[in-house]
Amino acid sequence: MILGILGSPAPDSVSRRVLELAANRIRAEGTAYELLDLSREFTARHRLADYEDPPPGSQTAALRALIARSGGVVLATPVYHGSYSGLLKNALDHLAGDALADRPAALIAAGGGPRGAGTACDQMRSVVRALSGWAVPTHIAATGGDFAPGEPLEGLHERLDDMVAELLSFRSARRPHRPSVRGHGPARPLHAPCPPPAFISI
Repeated sequence: MILGILGSPAPDSVSRRVLELAANRIRAEGTAYELLDLSREFTARHRLADYEDPPPGSQTAALRALIARSGGVVLATPVYHGSYSGLLKNALDHLAGDALADRPAALIAAGGGPRGAGTACDQMRSVVRALSGWAVPTHIAATGGDFAPGEPLEGLHERLDDMVAELLSFRSARRPHRPSVRGHGPARPLHAPCPPPAFISI
C-alpha cells in the first residue's frame, strides 16, 4: 500500500489536486493507495510524553501503525514562507527515526512559483533521509499555472509519470523492514543505491 499524506487544509488546493493525479496513477498500476488527510486526521500537536513509548490509542501510535503498513509514501504540501506546512511538520515529528526505513517517498509541493516549491521539496527530501527513507529523484514543484486554463498541462503529466514510476520501482525492489513504533532507535542504511536527486522546476 502507498500512503498519500496531504498537508493542505484547503479542499481545492493545488497540492491536493496533484496528489490526486498521483493516486490515480498508483491505482492504475494495480497498487493499493490510501489517503491520510492531515486536515482531518492527526491534527493534535505532538505530545512529547508519547514519543518514546506511545500508549495504545494515542495519535502517535495510530500514525506510526499507519506508516508501518505502507510500502511507500507520497508527501504533498502547500508552500508557506518557503517551506512545507505545519500540518505536515507536526505529523512527521510524531515518527521514529526509522519510520521510513527501506521505503520510497515521492515529494509534491505547490506554491506561487517553482522556486519556493522546489525549496520545500528539498527540505522534505532532507527529512525523508533523516527518517531512513529514500526520496525518489523526480519531485513535483507545482503552481496554479500547471492547471491553466483548468486542466493539468502535459508537462505535469509527464513528471507525474516519472515520479510514480520511480516510486513503484523502488517499492518492488526494496527489502522489507518493520519500522520502530517507539523512539528514534538507530537509523538503518538503505540497501539500494541512491542516485543523485533530479530537481524538477516548472
